[in-house]
Amino acid sequence: MKNPIQLSDYKFFVFDIDGTLVGPSHELHPFTKEVLLSLHDLGLPFTLATGKILPATKAQADELRIDLPLIMANGSVLQKRTGEVLANVCLPVDVTRRAIQICEQRKEDLVIYIIDQLYIEKMNDNIYPIYSNVESGLNEIGGWEMLGSRIEQVTKCLVVDIHNQANLIELGEIFEKEFAGTADIVHTSTKLVEILPKGISKATAVKTLADTLGIRMDQVMAFGDYDNDAPMLSAVGLGVAVENASAAAKAAADLVIGPCEENAPAKFLKSLIDARR
Repeated sequence: MKNPIQLSDYKFFVFDIDGTLVGPSHELHPFTKEVLLSLHDLGLPFTLATGKILPATKAQADELRIDLPLIMANGSVLQKRTGEVLANVCLPVDVTRRAIQICEQRKEDLVIYIIDQLYIEKMNDNIYPIYSNVESGLNEIGGWEMLGSRIEQVTKCLVVDIHNQANLIELGEIFEKEFAGTADIVHTSTKLVEILPKGISKATAVKTLADTLGIRMDQVMAFGDYDNDAPMLSAVGLGVAVENASAAAKAAADLVIGPCEENAPAKFLKSLIDARR
């Protein structure tokens, strides 16, 4: 990490959303919005990197006037806020089918992602608190056989357990053993564990976008708060974790700043912008 940090050393900025830019309200604070919009005025490109789908992200992307592709589904999908899909990577069908079997045997609540759509068998009190802010793109299908040929297009699988983190840790270990070499397993909060295409992460998506922009990875600054952000934070020139970040995210970061609830990423950026001016 360079000391002192200078804004001029960085050409591309990437922000995780939940737990980093926004808290439980899922709304951008006016100060955060103002600071990020000022990056446009400085000619500095930026985007969002999230585990979510476009319908759950579009309002924030619209507020911030982001025209670059958004990194969705933890790197499996690159999609513009207009809906245009630039890239998507799918899980092997056998992985998805086996994940369904495991979840059915253990009575786990599975959510299947296909680009900008979510599929569940049935809404319940375990799933609802996580997805209550998804206004469109969430589909109840009754049974997984209803996916039909769409099972070949799955970009990630996710299991929700809002009550028992130990259960998710155990399930993650089962997935790690079952899908070794064929998929990656990541805990994206204390309530979620995900199955992603092998070798895919926010870091790989950031590299794809940086290459498109002609920007080196050491010229990228990224902000995050959880385990799924760790590869990104370690891969860029300056990885910044918020104070409320997981141990893995903090270990991967070059710098730990204040908490999300105090708009720490925006305050940090504003200090760099003010120093430049």
